[in-house]
Order: sequence, then C-alpha cells, then structure tokens
Amino acid sequence: MRPIQESDLPPVKELTRAFFRAVSPHVEPIEFEEKWRSALRSPMRFMRSFPQAWHVDLLDVPRSKVPGGRCLCFGDAHPENFGLITFTVGPRYVFNDLDDAGPGLAALDALRYFTVLRLLLDDRKALGELMELYEDMLQGNEPLRELPGSLHPDVAARDARQLAKWTEGEAFRLGEPALKLSRAEADLGGKLLEALGRLGGRADVDVIELAHRDRDSGGSGGLERYLILARERGGERRLRLLELKETTHAATSWNNFLHEDEDRLDRAKASIWRGLEVPFYVEVQVGRSVYLLRDRLGRASLDIDDLKKSDLRAVLEAQVSILARQHAEAFVGIDLRDLDDWLRESLQVTSKRWFKVYERARKG
Repeated sequence: MRPIQESDLPPVKELTRAFFRAVSPHVEPIEFEEKWRSALRSPMRFMRSFPQAWHVDLLDVPRSKVPGGRCLCFGDAHPENFGLITFTVGPRYVFNDLDDAGPGLAALDALRYFTVLRLLLDDRKALGELMELYEDMLQGNEPLRELPGSLHPDVAARDARQLAKWTEGEAFRLGEPALKLSRAEADLGGKLLEALGRLGGRADVDVIELAHRDRDSGGSGGLERYLILARERGGERRLRLLELKETTHAATSWNNFLHEDEDRLDRAKASIWRGLEVPFYVEVQVGRSVYLLRDRLGRASLDIDDLKKSDLRAVLEAQVSILARQHAEAFVGIDLRDLDDWLRESLQVTSKRWFKVYERARKG
C-alpha cells in the first residue's frame, strides 16, 4: 500500500494566495482579505480556514494510492469540529459541523483529520497510537470509545454565557465592536423572516429581533450570518438564539466537479448523526441564496488547548471512534493491516506540505 508522495501533488509554490482566492469564490474580495489575515494566525487555523483547498490539492493523487473506498465523508474533519449537541433524545458528542460533508474517499477524510491534528499537536507518538487505534476500530479489533461523561461540557452554563454575550434582556447588543453585530437591512431582514415563517412547526417561535453578524475567520469566514432572538410559543416560552448562515458548495463537492445533490444536508444528518433529530438544523432559501438555520443554544465544545494530557487523549479517542464508525463501510473486505503505515507516511507529506504553504503565505 503505497503512501502519498510529494510528487503526487502540485508543487507547493502553486498553492499561492491566488489559488486560495480561486477556491473561495463565495467570499467577497474585502471579506477575503479579512479571512486571509485571520487564517495566518497559525498553521492549524490556516488549514481549517480553506477546506476546499484540501480537496482540490488532492485531485491528481492516483486512486491506486488511496486505500479503501467511498462513503459520506465529513469533508472538514478536524478536532474543533466535534462537540455536544442537544438532540430530541438528549445531548450526544458528535461531529457537529455538516457544512462540508458529502461523498468522498474515506482514507483522505481521515488523513485530513490527522494532518490538522499534527499541525496542532507536536506529539508524534500519540498521533501514531491514534492512527493505529483508528485502524483497529475499522477492523473491529478495538471497541469504539465514548466521550466520558465527566468530560461533557456544561451545556446550560454555555447557553447562559451565549445569551449574556449577545443579548441584554430581550435585545441584541448592537454596536459593540467586539461582537460585530448590526441591525439587519429592512428589506433582506423581512425576506429572511418570511422564509422562517414558511417553515411552520419546524420554527415554532416568535421572533423578537434580527441582527447581522460579521465573521471573517474559519472555513465559513466571509459568508453572511444573521442572529435571531426569539421566544418559544409553547411550554416554558424560553428565549432562543438562532443563526441563519449563508451556505456555499460543500468542500467535498470540489472533488466531484462541484456537483452536489439537493438533499446533501439531509443525507449528511441521516448518516453522520445516525437518525438523531435536532429542533433547528434546516436549509432556508431566500432568493438565490440558501441559509442554514441552526440553534446556537443546546450545544457546547471542549477547548482542547485547555485539557490535561489524559483528558485530551480521551477526547481524541472519542473523535477517532466517530471517524472510524463513519468510514467503516468504505473499508469492508479490504486488508487494512498496513493502513496505519499508509496514514503515518502520507501524513509526513501532507503535514510538512501545509506547514510550508502556511510559511510561504505568512511571508507574503
């Protein structure tokens, strides 16, 4: 099983600022400038800011050098895209960002996760053990790990902090520079609220206020976002903090000629969340734009930079378990005894490559 080599990829010098601009057509020029500056804060932030670039960069890798087959992939697998979501059956630790999920090669999906992890952590021994664990889980030689309950973040406390951060009473904190919140334009705001009303029972809330939010970092940097402060119509009439986030092609679509099935999000939810339902997670069309409506409450993530070593290992094993469970169908009937070697050797190429790209970008 031959690993990916540098010769299988375009020369590093071709991954210029112009290349990253070309794979970000959904971002306006001024917003791209802000996104670019934000991405240069660290190698890990740089790589996760442009998930489309990962898929385009690997287009010419010979299929013979990629073990396994296809499945519905995460598309932007990295350690900060996992967290606790409160589903109708209660909180579960899951892959929590489906923006870039879609059909792809499982081995490359896993390689992206371990490449970002390598840029984040300088612990090759731990990385090697996690890759071996991934292989063992795929083969059924190791049981999947759940995130220990003791490490579950406090969702209620996080909800309270979110409401305190963005609102005061029943109004948004408009005009505070750090929040980058402003009053939504009346025309578009009206269209967004009209689209929300068309959802019927799936958005059974009374809207109090709508605000525009600027966001220039991360993979979704540069896409339009709106926050909705609302109150439930029944029961305890709790305050809800919803978000409308403009969508674009999923990163996985870039390895498939930008083809994307209309039901991509529904398939991703069904496959990755295994039938779990969440009150708000649906696409809303307004004119030519499509927005993802999701709840900013009822969810929480762990800051892996703040975890002690043993807790970090437990979190990463839980994440690797989610990867292995999702990818298992792509490796049925395949001899995987050398998969961890393929990952380890391919990772040496991709991690060095992305660090070089980051350094070249930082130096201008």
